[in-house]
Amino acid sequence: MSDIADASDKLIETFTAAAIAQASRIQHVYSNGRCLFCDEVINQEEQFCNTDCRDDFDKEQAAMIRNGRRSL
Repeated sequence: MSDIADASDKLIETFTAAAIAQASRIQHVYSNGRCLFCDEVINQEEQFCNTDCRDDFDKEQAAMIRNGRRSL
């Protein structure tokens, strides 16, 4: 008979496997010197000009995935 520790280990393994699978599906977007959302000129090392653009980009990508459209 399994105890609570065994049950929690199985749950942790399940969540870890799901997180790894999700992370492998995420496509990495590289910066080209412009904000990925509003196209404003930014530093080459950055992807977004501010947190609002980053959040809006994430929301837009999530909506596209929910609607069955291809995201970046």
